[in-house]
Amino acid sequence: MLAEVTLPVLVGLFLEITPPVLGLPPASFFLHEATALWDISYAVTRREVTPIEQHVHSFLEMAPLMVLSFIAVLHWSEFRALCGLGREPPDMSIRVKDRPLPTRYVAGALGANVLFETLPYLEELYRSLRASHGRLVPDAVSH
Repeated sequence: MLAEVTLPVLVGLFLEITPPVLGLPPASFFLHEATALWDISYAVTRREVTPIEQHVHSFLEMAPLMVLSFIAVLHWSEFRALCGLGREPPDMSIRVKDRPLPTRYVAGALGANVLFETLPYLEELYRSLRASHGRLVPDAVSH
């Protein structure tokens, strides 16, 4: 799930915002939602999933949708072209940004990604492996 969220971030940082690039976040969002549904369906058979945990995850699920809406507003003509509503045919090229983002900005965005996504993910993986004695598949919880 981390890769499903990280890929659109990397693409947005380094590639021009064209219709195919705008198409990646919604595709990633729906893939992430399907994975999250599978994950929670699996998790509830293995451990207790608290309402707080579910609420935090539901909040986090909205972040990619908010980002997509901001990008769509900033690149309205490309978004309209993606939806087939543009006056001109969509530019289906995928290319590196003509004017790269400042290095400090990219470093800050990637640093925040590592700090607020990757490290918590690794910490959760560590706790899960420790709780299941190093097994990737824990025992089922009896209800």
